[in-house]
Amino acid sequence: MELVLILLVISWIVFNYIHELGHLVAARMVGIGVDRMFYGVGPIAHRSTSASGTENLFGVLPVASVHFNKASYESATAWRRLFASSAGPLANFGCTFLLLTAAYLMSPIAPGAFLDVVDDKGVAATAGLQDGDCIVGVDGADTETWGDVGIALLGRAGDTGTIDLTVAREGDLIDYAFEIEEWQSDVAWIDMYEYFGITRKNVDAEVSGNPFVGIFSAFVKTVEIGWSTAIGGFKMVFGSISVMNFGGGMQLTQLGLESSNLDVAAVLMLLGLFSLGFGVINLLPGPVVDGLAMIYAAFETIVRRPIPEAASKWLFVVGSILAFGPIPLCILHDVMRFT
Repeated sequence: MELVLILLVISWIVFNYIHELGHLVAARMVGIGVDRMFYGVGPIAHRSTSASGTENLFGVLPVASVHFNKASYESATAWRRLFASSAGPLANFGCTFLLLTAAYLMSPIAPGAFLDVVDDKGVAATAGLQDGDCIVGVDGADTETWGDVGIALLGRAGDTGTIDLTVAREGDLIDYAFEIEEWQSDVAWIDMYEYFGITRKNVDAEVSGNPFVGIFSAFVKTVEIGWSTAIGGFKMVFGSISVMNFGGGMQLTQLGLESSNLDVAAVLMLLGLFSLGFGVINLLPGPVVDGLAMIYAAFETIVRRPIPEAASKWLFVVGSILAFGPIPLCILHDVMRFT
């Protein structure tokens, strides 16, 4: 538990710095002035001024933030403002890609989504799945790892109808259909394997000698997880899946601890999830995070005029609710899971 907390705190600090440095570098690239760069908050232990005129402030608490020059930012073209505002989340997503690449190159995810034990009373057993089966497809999409299965199931969160699974058993491919009735309407996605009544079998994987395999796999996984996270967020906002899916770093840590041993590759993958989460949070359309500024700049870039004032006020209110509303839920659910 102590290791989990230390990992959480250190990684969150690091990804905060990476995020803000992304804004700083992007602003300088497009000619937007930066008045102050905080490398820490609270009592200022040291301050200096860079050649570009940016005041660098080093506080005692390791929380970074960047303050654009208001006149320079507002006078910049819309695409420059969009680039500077989106650079923070992009830096986090890039960090996720690098971490997942390193994880895949060091120790790829074990191939094959093999079932170890199927609960006799669970949903999977009722459908006909057996111990030792290997899930090779979900809804027509091939699944080579448990991560592929998890992402595919997450994409069906809040749906009704059927989930189609293709299972390999003793050389044969067998199709099964699960009748679902909003199967995650009251289930957190982190508990979905418990819901189906299955446990995963650990299979050793060989390290690939081809670096392009790891790079490609990491890129695909970054896009898939980011997209699934965004879709899941929209479904939670509109009430189609349980708010128990809201969770912060502690929930991500639990997911990582439950899905693998904490070897170096697993730690890198877990850190990649943290970085991805930090970037996604900052895409929310709130006044403090980056999403709202990105919406304003994107609108002006596309339609060639500023967003109407009335719409701007509504966006500010709605964005504030969407950005800050999940925070208490994240904290509450993290505490509930670790108490």
